[in-house]
Amino acid sequence: MANTIRINFEFPKEEYPYLKMICAQKGTSLKEFATDLLMKAIEEYEDQKLTKKARARLKELNEKDNISFDEACNLAEWKNDKKI
Repeated sequence: MANTIRINFEFPKEEYPYLKMICAQKGTSLKEFATDLLMKAIEEYEDQKLTKKARARLKELNEKDNISFDEACNLAEWKNDKKI
């Protein structure tokens, strides 16, 4: 585990038995459970940030900036076998 760091934090004492019970029911360690939750939270944060950025960019676009699907395929050098 050379590519990890240790994180210590306080957790409510009254919730700890419930947390241990959840981990036991899931058949996972507390470390794995916490790591999975933290990674999911990071992914959600990144998704929200990207969504916000994409929405802002969409607002900036003008109608004249739009291109057809066929033009997009040509620019991407894709073969467009399906005509819509």
